[in-house]
Amino acid sequence: MELRAVAADEIDELVRVDNWAFSSAPPDAERMAEIRRFLEPERTRVVFEGGRMVAASASLTFELTVPGRTVTPAAGITYVGVIPTHRRRGHLTRMMGALLDDAAEREEPVAVLLASESVIYGRFGYGLASSHVSTEIASRYAGFRPEAPSAGGRIELLDGEAAGKVVPGVLDAARRLQPGDIRRPDAAWENILRDPEQARDGYSTVFYAVHESTAGEADGYAAYRVKHTWENGLADGRVRVDELVATSTAAEADLWRYLFSVDLTETVECEIRPVDDPLRWMLADPRRLRFTMVADYLFSRLIDVPAALAARRYAVDGALVLEVHDAFRPGAGGRFRLDGGPHGAECRRTTDEPDLSLSAEDLGALYLGGVRASTLAAAGRVTEHRPGALGRADAMLLSTPAPFCRTHF
Repeated sequence: MELRAVAADEIDELVRVDNWAFSSAPPDAERMAEIRRFLEPERTRVVFEGGRMVAASASLTFELTVPGRTVTPAAGITYVGVIPTHRRRGHLTRMMGALLDDAAEREEPVAVLLASESVIYGRFGYGLASSHVSTEIASRYAGFRPEAPSAGGRIELLDGEAAGKVVPGVLDAARRLQPGDIRRPDAAWENILRDPEQARDGYSTVFYAVHESTAGEADGYAAYRVKHTWENGLADGRVRVDELVATSTAAEADLWRYLFSVDLTETVECEIRPVDDPLRWMLADPRRLRFTMVADYLFSRLIDVPAALAARRYAVDGALVLEVHDAFRPGAGGRFRLDGGPHGAECRRTTDEPDLSLSAEDLGALYLGGVRASTLAAAGRVTEHRPGALGRADAMLLSTPAPFCRTHF
């Protein structure tokens, strides 16, 4: 067994292992070229047995927005898989340890990932840090309350080439305002803007509706598709919103108004929206907005607890002593004193008696403010040692807005 990073000319083999692990079709030539630009060979960790690659994993260089609208370096774990014939041999555990060691050497205090199965990564210290909802509404019932916000300005419809010069900048501005979001890599944008056939699922090519402020600057966009159907001569089309991004709630509201008015369509659906999306509260008939799914999304894991906790801001001033049990990386655990508030934070190791004790997995879940400490305590996952500590943790760690990640990786 050999565990190492791949050379640049071994990226194709790494992708092949990933395809076998997930029983998926190989990418086309254009997508393969994008993947070669996307992956960082020196940040991969793969396993060879008998000279053959049988397991693969990779880490990406990310910038993660955390509560308080500050950012921190983060390792984005991706392309993780073991081929079916070589499972249950410890390869995943070895790769996970090696990726975290590499991230620690790069002084990245946090690692994040998207999990194909939610039961896999808790044993490596990753906690469920953000969720998302999918929504659907019949356009004829999507009227807004009179006090719903509007930014004014105008909406322009752009094709992919023109949109490619505008929308990446809008997303980069918006993701800095959104805890849990990451900087989208250029190679990921290449694939999105290319609009490959497999992304359409029977819908049209993508349309970009770009919102411009009254000053003429792009401050939001909706990437959407349409599927036209006709019943007895009547149009019954569907709008599928792939992404709706804006730097203000008012610009978002204007984009929703546009989407609800697309001709020859009756239904608007959106697969990924934040759990605290204000759209429901803007509608005159909020019951008409159906939530078709609530699902986990981003998982996070603290590699350097003091650095990670000091990187974010806290809703109120306060102090907590946390006892963190880290079964996978025992040296990363211990007892830590956090002093933080809206304007900054410090965290250090301490011998003080703990206020709360919890696992590395649960600290990862709490990190972005997507779940309350008291909720985890009610589930038997966090222990309160001093009365009032859970309430103080809830108040400090709260994130407004709730964490949300827009980029698949």
